[in-house]
Amino acid sequence: METTPLVILVLVVILAAAGAGIALRSPLLPARRTARLRRRFGAEYDHALRLHGDAGAAERDLSDRLSRRSALRTRALPDDLRADHARSWAAVQREFVDDPGHSVRDARAVVAAIALDLGHPPGEEFEHLLGTLSVDHPREVAEVRRVREGGAEGTEHLRELLVAYRRLVDALLGGTDAHDGGPEAQR
Repeated sequence: METTPLVILVLVVILAAAGAGIALRSPLLPARRTARLRRRFGAEYDHALRLHGDAGAAERDLSDRLSRRSALRTRALPDDLRADHARSWAAVQREFVDDPGHSVRDARAVVAAIALDLGHPPGEEFEHLLGTLSVDHPREVAEVRRVREGGAEGTEHLRELLVAYRRLVDALLGGTDAHDGGPEAQR
């Protein structure tokens, strides 16, 4: 009968130690989440913070992006489709000389078309699409946002924006040289 109080005492000590461990870790969990999201999203974390105004809302947005991305069934682009997109991109760049504004609008359309072919849902609002793309390409999306939000105007601003879109297109196409039409476009 003496073992019952001993068993109870051991259980109380184990439960107390577990409770203390949880209590000590609790303040660290938000800090770990913040550090993990900052590491994952980089400058895109800062964009979400500016957009939402507080860390909690920004981190919920970034976590939602991760959830949306994990729910997608993305697919690899076949070589012929990748080459088609690279040719489309080369046409966008050629158009820049004659109509920079239209070229930038077409650049957005190429990004959306590639995303659709990768498995993103059709008709997705572009800002929402950029958010989802930021999960896999945070640097490129952050660069597009930085240039767009830079407040500059004129042809030089449009050129910088086109270059930022080009980096995103290159990343979406898996590092092909979309800016020169890729190897297929040169045949």
